[in-house]
Amino acid sequence: MKTYSTIFKSILCLSLVVLASSCSIDDVKPINQLTEENAIRDAASAQAILNGVYDLGREFDVSNFPLYLAGYGNEGRILSSGLSGSKGYNTNEVPVENRFLTNLYNGFYKIINLSNFLIEELEAGKAVDISESRKMEMISEAKFQRAFTYFNLLRYFGQFYDLNSEYGVVVRTEFATNLTAQPRNSVQDVYNLIQSDLEYAAENGPMYIEHFYSGSLAAKALLSKVELYLGNYDKAALLAEETINNGEGYMLEAEYNSIFTNSFNSSEVIWAPLTGPGAEGGTQMDLIARTTYSENLRKLADAQVGDAADGVLDANGSGYDPRFSFAYSEDTKGQNTQAKYPFGNLAGGQNNTLYHLRLGEIYLIHAEAEARREGGDLDVALESLNTIRQRAGVDDKVLSDQATLLEDIRQEKLLELFFENGEPWFDVVRYDILGNLDASAVKETLTSENKFILPMTSQVMIGNNTIVQNPGY
Repeated sequence: MKTYSTIFKSILCLSLVVLASSCSIDDVKPINQLTEENAIRDAASAQAILNGVYDLGREFDVSNFPLYLAGYGNEGRILSSGLSGSKGYNTNEVPVENRFLTNLYNGFYKIINLSNFLIEELEAGKAVDISESRKMEMISEAKFQRAFTYFNLLRYFGQFYDLNSEYGVVVRTEFATNLTAQPRNSVQDVYNLIQSDLEYAAENGPMYIEHFYSGSLAAKALLSKVELYLGNYDKAALLAEETINNGEGYMLEAEYNSIFTNSFNSSEVIWAPLTGPGAEGGTQMDLIARTTYSENLRKLADAQVGDAADGVLDANGSGYDPRFSFAYSEDTKGQNTQAKYPFGNLAGGQNNTLYHLRLGEIYLIHAEAEARREGGDLDVALESLNTIRQRAGVDDKVLSDQATLLEDIRQEKLLELFFENGEPWFDVVRYDILGNLDASAVKETLTSENKFILPMTSQVMIGNNTIVQNPGY
């Protein structure tokens, strides 16, 4: 395995994709460009490019966005003196002039472009000393990164919940060296690419790898979520079950707290970026100190215990769901005021892990898919839900009907995954579209379906004048 120093430096040395700082586009204009003849020559140079793809996912522009999603959704609130560019997130009124949102958009396309370059070069046989099996593994990793990035782009900027919508995002599958405008693809087009990439990665990806690499199991786990979004519930349930019953040693931690103590090495973390000390890097999740929990989350955590009195956060906390108490109680919350991300931004200090995929979520994907699929077994769905509740130390849910079970699953995702990857927010959108709840009842500022996605920023539209703005902006 390459050292982290190599991972960090490779993308700086191999400057294949650097966006013009003043322009906002879904294309790239490289500087200090390496030629196709010398960028990838062998397995080592191909690995350096792949390391660069991984490294781009930890860049500032993309690695702290779950904090913004928490404020936009029902998990948390961004403090008034908090995150740069956070205006309008708490109230679901993000302005189109938001340059940080522009940087996020551009950061995603940098990942896509470098992934495209690696895929093209490997498929063209440029790495002369690489085995066929390793070549396919590396292509799989690049395709996973491309699929994961497109899934996020679609959920942030497109009508991901409507397969008939033309408001997808721009699909690019070829390495770009010039600025060219291209219109948005349909939502179905984007999902087609995501499915294709993940199916390839699940079939050909590496196994028994460190958790900061994306292998076959990560592809299968992400594909289970994608199929859930698409309404392919049979397939989603099957993929989630196969992920849970994996043969690679991934399993739930015995205690919830251990996930965050063990970081990316946790037995249930399927994929999370590598984090290390000091300049060797991590994510920007130490900025969680500029946020706090929502009243929606607090009330839900309070409702998980039998005592009618309000919970307290003194000492180790009491009267709350233990996951909430762990995150926010005085003795456990840590210097960032949220225990999932305990490390501050100190010179030479340890950095925080960003949890993209872990088994706790896959159990709940399985529960929802099983509950929704035609002929699904509600008792089996309940069992997956209660597995997570038992690990948390709260009472089991009891089956009454499908609608109640689905709402229990949605609420459990909020309790389990708050401030991790924005999933509770996307659940609110999906459940509203599917007719399971009214989003405005969860958050009163969600007064229109137009607020279910973020705007294409003005800089994005200047850089690519073929893009049509999202409705309502």
